[in-house]
Amino acid sequence: MASSSNAARLCALACRRPLRVQRLSRAQQISRQSLPTRRAFSTSPAQWTDEKPEKEGREDSEAKTPQHLELNAMDKAFVESATPEGLRQLDELAKSNGYNTIDEFLTTTLRQTPGWASEDRGLEEELLKDDIGDKPNKSSFWFDEEDPETNTEEHDEFDEDDMTSMAHGKLEEVRDFRHYARLAVWEMPLLAKFAKPFVPPKDNEVLRWRYTTYMGESHPAERKVVVQFAPDDLKLTPVQTEKLKKLAGPRYNPETELVKISCESYEHQAQNKLYLTGLVDDLIASAKDPKDTFEDVPLDLRHHRIKEKPKFPVEWRMTDERRLQLDEQRKVAAIADIQKAKGGLLVDGKEAIDGYLMKKLAEEQEKQRAEEVAVRIGKGSFGQRARR
Repeated sequence: MASSSNAARLCALACRRPLRVQRLSRAQQISRQSLPTRRAFSTSPAQWTDEKPEKEGREDSEAKTPQHLELNAMDKAFVESATPEGLRQLDELAKSNGYNTIDEFLTTTLRQTPGWASEDRGLEEELLKDDIGDKPNKSSFWFDEEDPETNTEEHDEFDEDDMTSMAHGKLEEVRDFRHYARLAVWEMPLLAKFAKPFVPPKDNEVLRWRYTTYMGESHPAERKVVVQFAPDDLKLTPVQTEKLKKLAGPRYNPETELVKISCESYEHQAQNKLYLTGLVDDLIASAKDPKDTFEDVPLDLRHHRIKEKPKFPVEWRMTDERRLQLDEQRKVAAIADIQKAKGGLLVDGKEAIDGYLMKKLAEEQEKQRAEEVAVRIGKGSFGQRARR
């Protein structure tokens, strides 16, 4: 049976279009002359020529203007006035024209009609939006996700013109791969002209800097700068070198004999590098200060725990003498095996296991036979007692 809301929507679409004049036969025109003239589907009541208009002073221009259709009111009125019998008659009318329902008949008729364009489709979309209703306002105080009455937001209707979110993520990943592949093929070879040969650091280049970059991406750790230097390379006296190690404190590594200092307090790398440069200059100036040489202060290395790495014992290393000794022992063992095999004293492990399994199988079979014989004897004695 036809749906009342769909029928109302299609009738509203039909009202937007001009009436099509059907060509009738002569007999049908004569038979229809006696019938009163029918009006198109409209929201205004029908008026006969005998009735007087309510407002006689209405201007002609206002009478000629098209009347605005209130679609929601029209839909509601059609739903209230529709009856199962009327909808059934509409379906019968559609079946007589070769369609299953009146909705299919009206939809096909409107779409096949010349002039069906974006205006009519826009009206159909507006009617569909009116049926669905407005989406809820998530920023509202009364919005509740768990309440089905307030959470009416649904996914957009899938119109077979898009992919899933997982497919979009995979496509974005492929785009990234292709982007870096193009960089590697077309732009990386151009960097060869900027290559410089390696030059060992000079005696006055004692500071080693380390920076962090994330290939153009913004990251908080990108501003960090690290500097390393060896106190022995600063051309200081032994007393000044020891004082600098004591001033460095836990930043001095006794294993590598390097001082490592980092800074990320400022926003840019240049600022952090400038701060570290001044800090190293202050350390050198303090180490050269002859007022206090810190000779009475021992070097504190408690901050660094030296982990003993296990080493392979020297005694266990393979020497030429040990290798010759092992070869002689293997030859003696092979000759002893050959002699045992000739005298039949050499035990074959596979044959021993097979013999043991066969012996075990024979014992189980013998035991099973004994149990069967005992059962037969028991049945025979029971039969003799029954006969007596």
